[in-house]
Amino acid sequence: MRKTLIWAAALFIAFTLSCKKDGHVASNTPVGEQVDTVTTQVQELEDPTVLKVVEGDDLAAILADIPEGIKSLKLSEGTFKGPFTMVEGIDVKGSGSKTVLTVDEGRVLEQKSDFDIVTTWSDLSITGGAMSSDNGAGAYIRKNGVLRNCEIHHNRAEGGSSQGGGVWAAEGSTIDGCNIHHNFAQNAGGGAYSKGLVKYCVIENNEARDNVGGGIQVHGGSSASNTNGTMYNCIIRGNSSKNAGGVRLYGQTQVANLLVEGNTATASGVSGILANGVSSILNCTIVKNYDAAESAGNSSALYINQNGTIKNCLLYGNSSKGKDADSAVQMYINHQYTWLMNNATREGGLKLANNYDPNGNGRKQNHVDIPAGSTIIFKDYDGGDYHLTDKASMLIDKGNASLFGFMVLDVGGAPRRYGTAPDIGAYEYPTPVPEGGFPCVLIGDSIFDRWDSDGIGHPDFFTQHNIINSGVSGQTTGQMLERFQGSVLYYKPKAVVLEGGTNDLTRVQTWASADMVLANFKEMAKLTKDSGAKVFISSILPCNANTASGADASPQELIISTNKELKAFAEKEGYVYVDFYSSFANEDGTFKDGYHSDGVHPDSNGYDVMEEILLNALGNIVD
Repeated sequence: MRKTLIWAAALFIAFTLSCKKDGHVASNTPVGEQVDTVTTQVQELEDPTVLKVVEGDDLAAILADIPEGIKSLKLSEGTFKGPFTMVEGIDVKGSGSKTVLTVDEGRVLEQKSDFDIVTTWSDLSITGGAMSSDNGAGAYIRKNGVLRNCEIHHNRAEGGSSQGGGVWAAEGSTIDGCNIHHNFAQNAGGGAYSKGLVKYCVIENNEARDNVGGGIQVHGGSSASNTNGTMYNCIIRGNSSKNAGGVRLYGQTQVANLLVEGNTATASGVSGILANGVSSILNCTIVKNYDAAESAGNSSALYINQNGTIKNCLLYGNSSKGKDADSAVQMYINHQYTWLMNNATREGGLKLANNYDPNGNGRKQNHVDIPAGSTIIFKDYDGGDYHLTDKASMLIDKGNASLFGFMVLDVGGAPRRYGTAPDIGAYEYPTPVPEGGFPCVLIGDSIFDRWDSDGIGHPDFFTQHNIINSGVSGQTTGQMLERFQGSVLYYKPKAVVLEGGTNDLTRVQTWASADMVLANFKEMAKLTKDSGAKVFISSILPCNANTASGADASPQELIISTNKELKAFAEKEGYVYVDFYSSFANEDGTFKDGYHSDGVHPDSNGYDVMEEILLNALGNIVD
């Protein structure tokens, strides 16, 4: 650590002393290379909260003695030998897959206690961990520990009770955008074992040799939530285990938008997903999984052993040692209280337990039988592209309309719902986008989401002006940023209106700072500008929410101050600031009567006013 700081300072001094009066650099190094190096160093010195760590530095020792004022570490490419311990509040970011964390023996990365502050390790390769009769050979994370955009591979958890070969994650943890491959756990969760949240991951070619969850085991608690026992928008393929070759669900869990492909059960039956608990399984595509057991079980793909809800799932082409894909059971329901809604299997592929009563506590509604040999419903079935084609009319807009709040994108990153209902399976039929794109896209929370709803909103306003509304109720600005590519840029807009912040600033569960809201607005604005679209920054509307316990300021004060920041940012960058707030706010920051339905959301009169303001701001961008 000291070596790095001294080296940076010395280089800066050497550069200063070497400058001539004409501005030239006295050096044998080519001028372009010299300038690049110095620029990098000056940038680092300008941010005193970031410490750069280069190959050869003792990263473990640095983590054990973080200098005062440092908030994050930036690792160069190279290999760093651990083991490493996560430090609360110190984010660590690598340079991609070439920044390698490894160990000679033991676990690579560990979070030893729950954190109060979200702490992220990102853009790293985590490999070489080896544990005996213990969990999480690659990484072991707990509450508020986050692994993001990491490659977690070739880790081994040996021993009869070992779980999570690549990573073991407790409640309140997050595994986000990681590629988890070629890991081994003897017991459960070859790639990962998670009690927290898993999203946007690819989990492939892992093994849980002696038990369940070759790819992953998702372990829920007494109740599922958006942060525990949850997995969505993930691809699980090519994994193997004795049972549940792809995914094992245990306890109360919820999973959505999964592609479960080409996994193998070696001995006990279920090759795709096995649910031992109260599970909600929504919009999954489960294909080409294989049951290799000598005596094939009841299902080669999806087996439900307790009550739960299965909606909008597509099962096709799964097989077993005893039966080919045209005759094997695709989905087996072994509990009388399971709800089945708007699912599709190969014709004859659904099998129900003898005690299942489709008209009683269980529900079997709108099941779709797909004729055997109907691979034309997929874009490229043999090549592994399971997007739907126009031949899949039995699946398009045929899903159950009730979706989880986070289901705004399909597994491929396209908008999840287009049309009267979501499609069955993990992929939405491609939304037709005009060659020149749409004039305008709105992205926001429920303020925008309700704008085009029947009743209180005005759906005709959007169809008349060809505007796409990508508002989603309940979302924070961070969640909007996460879905920005699929919800906004997908439509190739000429203009984008950014709205949000109410949930960040007023909802106790999130309670994000105004600085975080502004940072998310800036990032979304940058993405918009880089795409060539014009940026419009919406004010946050007033609200009548009360001050939350422990808050430093009232929601009204936070909204007023944040709007000032948003307006200043827009003016500085040359963006258009759309001031809805002034038309609706009382002097104390509450919502004027006669324009809201509940103190937070506009009513029909309110949306009339917003439409006039928006059209004036957009000018000739829309008709």
